[in-house]
Amino acid sequence: MSEQHVIPDDALTALTATGNDPEALRDKLRNESGGAELYFQEEEAEDGTITMHAWPRTQVMDLIYRLAFPVVRIFDNRAQLKIKSNRAVTDFFVMINSRRSGQFIGQHGRTLDAVETLIGHSVSRRFPRWVNLSVDIDNYRRKRQSFLENMVQKIIREIEYDHKERPVPGLLPKERRFVHHYMTDHPYLTTESRGDTRDTRTLFILPREDIQE
Repeated sequence: MSEQHVIPDDALTALTATGNDPEALRDKLRNESGGAELYFQEEEAEDGTITMHAWPRTQVMDLIYRLAFPVVRIFDNRAQLKIKSNRAVTDFFVMINSRRSGQFIGQHGRTLDAVETLIGHSVSRRFPRWVNLSVDIDNYRRKRQSFLENMVQKIIREIEYDHKERPVPGLLPKERRFVHHYMTDHPYLTTESRGDTRDTRTLFILPREDIQE
């Protein structure tokens, strides 16, 4: 059985259904919503029963805007925001346009990561589970990702020449995870992080031991 209720604090209209088949629950909630695009979260009980929650995509985006707006205005009261989601409505994106992008980004993107964490916590506490949300300004993250990809490709070529490992210094934990993932399917190179603490670890790209001559 499904029911509709309203979360008064944020005017989010939530649909909820309980059962054992996630796809059937999603279809049921889609029908009840009148065909609106929905953002889904599910919770599974110890007995395997699934509770599926759904909210209209536009309402979730409006909520994210309302919560992100005062945070962004601390840095630039003329900044502009756009909220987007991917096609599957599983991830949301806060896109900032500002004349003061450097203040948002900080050293190696640390300030931007802090802004993302703050907005993410503020949004997610309104939902049963964490909301996948990223914050970017003037396409910084896309440019940084392109930079990391080019740097890794250069290091790969160097290792192909002399077969010696190389460090990739100065990466944030999130960037180390990106490089680890980027290198996952490489046929003969791998990655590892070395160091004592999360913030001081250094990532290395090196030949895989299982295929070394």
